[in-house]
Amino acid sequence: MEKIYDEYYYNIYHWSLNKTHNKEDAEDLTNSIFLAVFEYLNKDIKVEKLENLIWKIAYNIWCTRAKKYIKEKDFVEFDEQFQASYDENMIDKIIYKEITTHLKDVGLTQKEKIIFHMYYLEDLSIRDISKKTNYKEANIKYYLYSARKKIKERYYG
Repeated sequence: MEKIYDEYYYNIYHWSLNKTHNKEDAEDLTNSIFLAVFEYLNKDIKVEKLENLIWKIAYNIWCTRAKKYIKEKDFVEFDEQFQASYDENMIDKIIYKEITTHLKDVGLTQKEKIIFHMYYLEDLSIRDISKKTNYKEANIKYYLYSARKKIKERYYG
């Protein structure tokens, strides 16, 4: 077993390093490959070409790890995207809904109140508000900005 390890270690390690682009992961992958090879050889199954067996095991272990990595990465990216959109949109809407239900007057103009109400309580988009009110989208954005600013000044001084 030691002879096999010594003979193939260098090639397997560099192949693993090429796949993982990380020394620690390459060492881990290399060790997993040799462990699987030795377990297979301990089963007393006749092996015609040892090198073919080693590379086949290496490839299979790499594929298994790569699939697991991709699944984890996709899940993390999805979770980060969801969290970012949730943080940016939902938290603001929840806070502003709470504010508007408990706050009668913050010094908002009539237009700011209407736009603020449509955007946060009716969940209308800026485009939909523009269609309903005949205000330009840029004006709606300004009214929302102004309303937010007044509310923040009220709460945070």
